[in-house]
Amino acid sequence: MDLGLKDRVAIVGGSTRGLGRAIALAFAREGANVTICGRTESDLRRTEIEMARASSQQHVLAIPADITDARDIRRVVRDTLSRFGQINILVTHMGYHSAERPSELNDDRLTSSLDEGFLSTVRFAREVVPYMKQQHWGRILNLLPEFSHGPFGTDARDEHGETSLANANQLALVGYSKSLANELAPFNITVNNLIHGPVMTDALETAMQERSWAENRPADELLQEATAAVPMGRLGKPEEVGDLAVYLASERASFITGSSVILDGGMQQEIH
Repeated sequence: MDLGLKDRVAIVGGSTRGLGRAIALAFAREGANVTICGRTESDLRRTEIEMARASSQQHVLAIPADITDARDIRRVVRDTLSRFGQINILVTHMGYHSAERPSELNDDRLTSSLDEGFLSTVRFAREVVPYMKQQHWGRILNLLPEFSHGPFGTDARDEHGETSLANANQLALVGYSKSLANELAPFNITVNNLIHGPVMTDALETAMQERSWAENRPADELLQEATAAVPMGRLGKPEEVGDLAVYLASERASFITGSSVILDGGMQQEIH
C-alpha cells in the first residue's frame, strides 16, 4: 500500500530510542525525509546510522536537542526547513511522569511538569503550523501512554500514589488537540493522538527493573503480570506503534482528525 509519504518531511521528537526511534524508522522506510532529535549524542548517532541504512543519509537530519526547551524547538524547526525546505509532519512524544499524590503537588512541581510535557508539545505545534498552513497540508501526531496506566499495563497506583502529573498532562493535551484539529481542518491539517498501552522498550525494561528492586520481586514475575493484563496475551512491539503512526500521517488517513487512536491490545475497558 502506497501511503503517499515519499519525500514528505517529518520531525519526530524524542526519536533516538524506544517508540520515537521506531516511528522515525517507519517514516524513513516509507521514503520520507526525517529529522530526529534527542539529548543523548551517542543514541542520536546510532539512530541516524540505522535510518540511513533504511533510506539514505541525505534523507536524515540528526539534531542534538532538548525538546522541552523552547529555543531548541525553534532550532529544530529552523534547521529542518533549511535542510528540506518544508515541514509536513510533526510527531511529539510525551512520556511517563513520576508518581505523586495529587494533594501533595506543589506549584513548582506542577508548573515544571506541565512546562516539560503539555506546554512543550504546544510550542512544537505552534512552530510548525504556519508552514503547514502555507502548504495546505499537514499532520500533527502526539504520542502518549494510555491514561491511568503505568509502564506495567496495570492501574498506575502504588505506594507512591496516582500518576496525577501524567494524567494532567495527557488530558490537557487531548483537549488542546481537539480544539487545534477543528481550527486546522480547513487547511487540510489533521491533529491526532496515538495512545499506546505497554510496549516492550528499553524504558519499560528499566522501569520494571526499578520496580523489581523496590518491591524485592523478580523482574520476570512483573513481566508476566504485565503480559497477563493485556487481553491479547502479549506486550506491544515498537514497530507496531511505528506502523500506526505512519498510517495516521498518510493520505489514507486524511479524514481522521481530532481523534485519540488507542493501541493497547484490548486493555482499554471504558468507552469515552
